[in-house]
Amino acid sequence: MIYDIFYVSKQQIDEQDWQQFRQQFPRAQKIENVKTIDDIKKKSFTKFFWLVWDDLIVAEDFVFDYRVEKWDEEYIHVFLNQSVRDGICLFPKSATIIQKEFDHRFYFNKKELDIVASNPKPYDVVFISYDEPNADANYKKLKLKRPDAKRVHGVKGIHNAHIAAAKLARTDMFWVVDADAELVENFNFETIYFPHYDAGNLLEKHTTVWVWRSKNPVNGLIYGYGGVKLLPTTLTLEMDTTTADMTTSISSKFKAVSRISNVTVFNTDEFSTWRSAFRECVKLASRVIDNTYDEDTEMRLMVWCSTGRNKPFGEYAIAGAKAGKEFGSKNVGNLIELIKINDFEWLKEKFHEHCKQN
Repeated sequence: MIYDIFYVSKQQIDEQDWQQFRQQFPRAQKIENVKTIDDIKKKSFTKFFWLVWDDLIVAEDFVFDYRVEKWDEEYIHVFLNQSVRDGICLFPKSATIIQKEFDHRFYFNKKELDIVASNPKPYDVVFISYDEPNADANYKKLKLKRPDAKRVHGVKGIHNAHIAAAKLARTDMFWVVDADAELVENFNFETIYFPHYDAGNLLEKHTTVWVWRSKNPVNGLIYGYGGVKLLPTTLTLEMDTTTADMTTSISSKFKAVSRISNVTVFNTDEFSTWRSAFRECVKLASRVIDNTYDEDTEMRLMVWCSTGRNKPFGEYAIAGAKAGKEFGSKNVGNLIELIKINDFEWLKEKFHEHCKQN
């Protein structure tokens, strides 16, 4: 039985996504800026219609050919979206639902079918680079895992670079991979999914910064420094750009993921190594990173300032760490000074000062 197919969104639909969907299903219709179920009903000319949200990918073997039995005609037929039921539905045009049902994709008068019709669209991946010597090579490696990965390059300021990344994202959360990150083999951009009918999960989705662990190749520390991040798009666009630490300026809600995502290979040359160690130890010593324990901070500072001299450019990592610890300790609470660590020209001047003194 042929029913109308509507590809819908509560916002503007990405044209590329729409064209791909239309190519698969030529008789589909697009409806943007949908507010209520009536916005869809009034465009349907069939007894039933398919509703497909634009944050879904239709399963390869699903062809919109389900036949409704006569005794089931009053029900909204709900199909599986991977493993949850907030995806593709077959609506009777006569169905009446309240706004809350529509907003949360949770329907009372329904028939649940154990047929996987869709999967959640994966979050966009954005690679951020500035002047890192290994950036191009790491981006090529990333594209092997995610061929659709986007790139932001050469934007001055850590905050501004992440805002530029958020502007590229077409999903309501997006992954960030730093230029010096070499992803570990078993890391995948997992489908972290927040069902639409779970209000608490949806709130967490739109307000939480997720950070995976990274391994430091110089001193062996394993924690969030340089790790892959999953960021809420809207909050990233609206972040406070006057803070010293970019991640905690997006949201006060922070979730550390215990799995390792990458090795942060920052020790590629003298300046890059010194700069990375300096910036991180300023943040540790000044306590600008929220939700960290003092014992962890002190341990990490000690390791940064003492370990790895025999590694490539290890002496520059230790020197940068010591200088950063001193600068951060001296400027606790002094935002005007602390935000200078996001100015790479200023960092270059500090590095040259260090070279002259040593």
